Amino acid sequence: MNRIFAHPLRRIGGIGSVAAIVLALVLALLLWNDRSNRLQAAQRQSMAIATGTDRLLRSELSTFERTLRGTANYARDYFWLAPEEAPALLESAIAGVLVRNPDLATITLVDGQGRALSGGNGDPGFSRWVNPAHRVLRGELYLGRMERGPDGSRLVQLAIPVQPGQWLLAQVRLAAFQRIVTGLDTGRMGVVSIGNRDGQLLAHSLDPSLVERTLPRPMRIFPPEDKVRARGVANSPVDGLSRIGAISAPRDYPLIVFAGLSYDEVMGPWYTALYAAIGLYVLYVVGLLYLIHIRRRSLRRQARLTEELRAGAAELALAHQVGKVGTWSISGDGGTLRWSAQTQQLFGLSTRQSTLPALYARVHAEDRPTLRAELQAALANGGVVNALFRLVLRDGSTRWLSARGEMVNEHRRKRMTGAVVDVTERVHSQLRAQEAERQFRLVFDRNPAPFWIFDLHTLRFLEVNQAAVRQYGYSRDEFLGMTILDIRPAEYREETVAFIRELADGLRPAEGVFIHRRKDGSLFEVIGHSARLEFDGKPALLVLAEDASQRLAYERDLAYRASHHAGTGLLTVRALADRLDAAGSGYTVVHVQLRGIQMVADTLGQDAGEQVLQAMATRLGALAAGYGLLAHQPAEDFVLAIAAGHEVQQVLDALLAAVSEPVRGRDSRHQLEPRLGVARCPDDGEMAEQVLGRAAQAAHAARENGTVLARFDASIAARYTERLQLAGRIHTAIDQGEFELHFQPIYHAADRSPAALEALLRWPQADGSFIAPGDFIRLCEDTGLIVALGRWVIHAAARAQRQLADQGWGGLPIAVNISAVQLFNSDLVAEFSRATEAWDLPPGALQLELTESAVMRNPAQALQTLQALKENGIGAALDDFGTGFSSMSYLQHLPLDSLKIDRDFVCDVERNPRNAAICRALLSLGHSMGLNVIAEGVESEGQLAWLAAHGCDQVQGYLLGRPMPLEAVRVALDQHRSV
Repeated sequence: MNRIFAHPLRRIGGIGSVAAIVLALVLALLLWNDRSNRLQAAQRQSMAIATGTDRLLRSELSTFERTLRGTANYARDYFWLAPEEAPALLESAIAGVLVRNPDLATITLVDGQGRALSGGNGDPGFSRWVNPAHRVLRGELYLGRMERGPDGSRLVQLAIPVQPGQWLLAQVRLAAFQRIVTGLDTGRMGVVSIGNRDGQLLAHSLDPSLVERTLPRPMRIFPPEDKVRARGVANSPVDGLSRIGAISAPRDYPLIVFAGLSYDEVMGPWYTALYAAIGLYVLYVVGLLYLIHIRRRSLRRQARLTEELRAGAAELALAHQVGKVGTWSISGDGGTLRWSAQTQQLFGLSTRQSTLPALYARVHAEDRPTLRAELQAALANGGVVNALFRLVLRDGSTRWLSARGEMVNEHRRKRMTGAVVDVTERVHSQLRAQEAERQFRLVFDRNPAPFWIFDLHTLRFLEVNQAAVRQYGYSRDEFLGMTILDIRPAEYREETVAFIRELADGLRPAEGVFIHRRKDGSLFEVIGHSARLEFDGKPALLVLAEDASQRLAYERDLAYRASHHAGTGLLTVRALADRLDAAGSGYTVVHVQLRGIQMVADTLGQDAGEQVLQAMATRLGALAAGYGLLAHQPAEDFVLAIAAGHEVQQVLDALLAAVSEPVRGRDSRHQLEPRLGVARCPDDGEMAEQVLGRAAQAAHAARENGTVLARFDASIAARYTERLQLAGRIHTAIDQGEFELHFQPIYHAADRSPAALEALLRWPQADGSFIAPGDFIRLCEDTGLIVALGRWVIHAAARAQRQLADQGWGGLPIAVNISAVQLFNSDLVAEFSRATEAWDLPPGALQLELTESAVMRNPAQALQTLQALKENGIGAALDDFGTGFSSMSYLQHLPLDSLKIDRDFVCDVERNPRNAAICRALLSLGHSMGLNVIAEGVESEGQLAWLAAHGCDQVQGYLLGRPMPLEAVRVALDQHRSV
C-alpha cells in the first residue's frame, strides 16, 4: 500500500520545495529593494533638512549683518556730526538696538586690536579671527569663536567695521542658532546641529545642553563646498547613534550644518517587514509540511475504504434480499431480459424472462423513448443505467420504478445487471411537496422584503418568510407564537387594532408607514403593503413590510440640509425667503455683516473661528426667538427677519447691542465689526428674495460709508447699478488695453539721485479726463478683476523697465503695487517670472509694494509668497507703514527690502514734534531690521532736509516729481544725468 501513494507525495514535495525557493528569492529581493529605497529617501530628507537649515541660517546671519550695519551707520554719522557726543549717542543707539534684538547680548565699539572704545568688554584675540576666512556671506560681517559671557553663558562673537580703526564687536546668544534647528521634522532621535570651523557646537536640536558642555570629542571639520554633501550612515561622535546624515559646509560663511535621521527609526518599518517576511516563509514551510501530512493520511484512508468495500459486497447482496429489492439482467446483445423471482412477484409479471420490446410495451408512453435511449446507449458503450420510469400494470394502474444497472463480465460473457425499486409513493410525495414548496417559496422565500400572513381575527402570525426572520431577529417558531401587536411599540397597539379593523372593513388604504420593533428592542420605520386573502380556510392579511428607515431618514436629512446651514443649524437664506413668502408681507429684514470671524479662523485656527461663529449664532438665535426668524449666510453674515407687529427700532437697538458686545472664544474675547442693512416688505419689494437682496445692499452701503446701520433707499440701488456697469466697463477696458501706467520717481535723500520708479495705474477717458483709481481699484478687488488687471500691470511694468534699460537706465527698478486679492488669490511668483523672462530682465529689475494690512490677512501665506519672490529676484516694500495693524513677530521674518513711511507722518515733520517723533521711530525700526526706508509725500524742501538729516534713505513726492508717462520720465532722467 505504501507504493500506491509514495509517488503523489514525492510530486507534492518537489513542487513545494521549488515554490519555497522561489518565495525566498522574491522576499529577499523585495526586502533588499525596500531597504535601498528607505535609505535613499532618508538621505534625500536629511539633505533637504540641511538645505533648509542652511537657508534659515543665512537669513539669520543677514539679519545680524543688517542690524550691525545700521548701527555702524549711526556710529559713523555720530562721529562725523558730533565727535564729542558720539560715544554717548552711540551707547544710547546700541541700547535701543539691544532692546529690539534680544538675540544680541552686547555691542561694543572697539579699535583694530579689539580694545573697547565704549562701554563693554573688548576681545584680546580680536585680530586673530577678523580675517577673510571668518567673513560671513562675503559681506562686511565677521564671525568669531564661541566664548563665555560674564554670566557664564555661551556667546558667539560678531564684528563689522565702522570706519578705519573702529569696529563694532557684538556677542550673539546661542538661542538665535538654537531656534533655527528647533521644531524641524527629524523624527524622535534625528538631529540637526550647527558648529563652527573651530569644532565648537553652536546649536543642537536633540539635546541643547550639549552646547553648554564640553563634547566627548571635538566636532569633525569638513572642507567647504558649494553644495550640501550626503554623508550616508555614520555613528554620531556625541551619542554614538547611527544616523543617515548630510553636511552643509558652505564657502561663504564659517559654519557647518549637520542634519541626520536616526538609522533605527528609518529602518524600523523595514525590520518589521523583515520579520513579517520570515514569518510568512516559516508559515509557508509549515503549511507545506501540513499539506504533505494531510495527503498521506488521505491516501491511507482511501486504501482502507477500498478494502472495506470489497468485504461488504456480500453483505450488500444479502441486504437486497432482505429489503425485497428486485433485480434484473440483460444479455450482452440485448436480446434477452431476465427478472428475479422477487421482481416478478412485485410487479405481477407473467414470466421471469422477456425481451426489451415487450418491456417497452409495458412502459408509459411518455417515458418509453427516454428509457429506450438510455438502455441502448448503455449496452453499446458499456455505460451505467440510472432510469426513473412508469410501468403500466395489467389492471391499468401505473407504478414508478427506479432502475439502476451497469455492464459486468461473467465467465467471459458481458451482460448488464442491476436492481429495480418501486418508488411510486415516494415520487408522488415528492411531487406534492415540490408543488407546495414552489408555491411557498414564490410567495415568501423569494421575496427579499419581510413578508408574513396573520389572522385577521386573532392577529396571530400564520406564516413568515426568511427576510422577516432576519429583519426582526425572531425565529420562525417565535413568530408563529406571536401576534402582529408584538412587533409594534406598546403606545401604538390601540392604533394598530383600529387600523386593522378599518382595513378589514375597506375603510383604510392598503399602504401606510408604521413604527416596528425588533427582538432586541430597536425601532425602525417600515412601509406596509397589505392585501386580504383566505389562508387555510381563515380570513387573513398578507403584508409586505418594506424597511424604509434609511430612506425616510435620508429624505428628512436632505430636507433639513436643504433648508439649514450645517455649521450653525440656522436657516439658509433661500429657506428663509420661502418661509417669508409663505407668511405674507409686513416683515422687516436686517442683513448683518460681521467682519472679523474669518480673521479669527485664519489667525487662531479654524476651531477658534467656528467657536466664535457658534457663539454669535447662539446669541442672535436667542434674539430671533422672540422677534422672528434668523438665517446664516456663509461665511460671516446673518439675516434677521422681524415679523410684523414688532417695534422695529426696539429690535434694531437690541440687535446692535448683541452684535457690538465682544464674543468670547476659548481663551480670549473678540470684537467683531458689525454692519446692518435694513429693508422692509412691501415698501422695498414684494417678494422675499428682492427684500433680502436690498437689505444686503444696504449693509454693503453701511460698510462703504463707515456707518453701523443703513436703511435701503433708491440711491443705494442706483449706486450699485452704476458699480455693476463700471465693472462691465473695466472688463472691456482690460481686454482692449485702455489702461496706462504712469511712473513717479523715487530719489536718494542724500544726493537726490534717482533710486527707483513706482508704477501707478491710470484709466484715461475719451474726453481726456481720468477715472480716479479709488473709483475702480476697490471695485476690481470686490469682483476679482484685480487679478487680470494686476497681471497686465506687471507685464506693462516689465516692458517699461526693458525700455529704460535700452536707454541706459537698467539699474533703476520699477515697483508695482500689489493688492491683498492678488497676493492670496493668484500665482504672483509665476506672473513675475513670466514677465521677467518675456522681457529678459535681470534680478531686481521689478519690485512690489503691498500694505501691512494686506500682509496681516494671512501672514503665513504672505511669508511663503514673499520668500518665493525673493528667491526669484523680486524685492518687496511695505507700503503705508505705520497706518495699519501689524505684528512685529511676523514682520521680522518677512523677506522685505524696504519700508515706506506714510505721507500722513511726513506732513509737517520739520514743524510737528509728534510727526517727527513717529518718523524717527520708524526710521530707527526700519534700519534696525536692516531695511531701506522710503518717505512718501515729500512736498517741501523743509521735509526733505529733515528726512536727509535723520538718515532717511529715499524720498518720493510732488517736490521731486509727479506721476508721469514713461516718455516724460525718460526726459526727466536724462536731464538729471546731464546736470
